[in-house]
Amino acid sequence: MILPRLMWTSGPLLSLVLSGAALASSQTLVASISNGAPLRVLPLGDSITYGYNEPSGNSYRRDVECLLYAGGNPVSLIGSIKNGNWDNNDSDAFIYHTIDEIQEAGTPELTRQTSKPNVILLHAGTVNFVLSKNVTNAPERLGHLIDFIAEHNPDTLLVVSQLIPNLNATVNALIDRYNDEMPAVVAARARAGKRVILTSMRGMTTDLLLDGTHPSERGSRVMARRFYEAVVEAGRRGMVVAAEGPFTDLGASSLSPSGKCSDLKD
Repeated sequence: MILPRLMWTSGPLLSLVLSGAALASSQTLVASISNGAPLRVLPLGDSITYGYNEPSGNSYRRDVECLLYAGGNPVSLIGSIKNGNWDNNDSDAFIYHTIDEIQEAGTPELTRQTSKPNVILLHAGTVNFVLSKNVTNAPERLGHLIDFIAEHNPDTLLVVSQLIPNLNATVNALIDRYNDEMPAVVAARARAGKRVILTSMRGMTTDLLLDGTHPSERGSRVMARRFYEAVVEAGRRGMVVAAEGPFTDLGASSLSPSGKCSDLKD
């Protein structure tokens, strides 16, 4: 059942680093964010965000849009790439792109002057470890990407995700180290006043991978839930402002034929 939509009103600006522990205790039922503020969402990342090897090509994107919409927010996903089995399937998801390459490829969307995103969902770094590129300074490169995003989108909520696991033991060890370093990277930016939070990918295990790297249908739903919980918590703390400019609500396209999110499948 879709909850009624509410009028948006402004709230105070806060900064937050949201840990896995905080997420574990947060509300997991669908809920309106910032009193129903319109959400123009940019999913940003690599092939994991793209939905590579998934039959639907959706990754977490359709599920998270459905949760946001069902909670009572008008939603529109934006980006330069379309992939997935529903109409509003836009993102900036670049296959086999490292952190630096995601920044370069995503620059047109991240620096747009009109219809800016007011929420960005970022999952970046896996390709660095899979391809052994800039492994040791990956956290520093993530910090540069966060700074770049915040410079051009100071009023946008940036949700930075820790990485999902990998079936390759060597790669997974590097991911674990990177995930351990991410809280400090994000916390430093939050203390500087940037509107950024960190979400864990708790519950995402290797049995929820399709091919050792990319999430299965069930894994995508776990990712969607973690991103969604982070946006809900950020909204509760006053970190989400309404999307600027003209807005078209495309969230209904993410619903299943029954009008629910819970039965979405590949």
